[in-house]
Amino acid sequence: MKSLVELAYEKHKDWINIVKSFGANKNYAEDIVMEMYVQLIFDIKKGLDLSYNDDVNTYYIYKVLRGIYLNTHKKEAKFLKTYIEDINGEIKEVEDLGIDEVEYAKRKDSIDEILKEMYWYDSKVFSLVASGKSVASLSRDTKISYYSLYNTYRTALKNIKDKL
Repeated sequence: MKSLVELAYEKHKDWINIVKSFGANKNYAEDIVMEMYVQLIFDIKKGLDLSYNDDVNTYYIYKVLRGIYLNTHKKEAKFLKTYIEDINGEIKEVEDLGIDEVEYAKRKDSIDEILKEMYWYDSKVFSLVASGKSVASLSRDTKISYYSLYNTYRTALKNIKDKL
């Protein structure tokens, strides 16, 4: 007679499809299903009866998969993610400008000096937006009007362009 884990593994593709229906890609779904197998082993060792009519309890596995997915998704939402596609795009943009590293460093130093001369608020707003934070998310986080932040950023950008 097969163990419950072996019975569960027979439906491996079904478990993958369930996790993919939550919104996960195939590789992420595989990871979650593997964690589910580990959870099943622990639960069986604890003495839980996970069988249902000589088969594995599908509802229980669904709940375990959903719980693992949601817990993992919540943890990952707390971290800032940088995707390789985004990095490659930025590298390509800098290369397209035809600026070598020395020239880029000089311009960055000049911009940093101009930012030090600016009012601290203007400098901070420009730095945050220039580093990739959207004006909308900055507005939500700080409770400052979107238009106020946008105008501050545009004014600081114009100031920097004029001085360069």
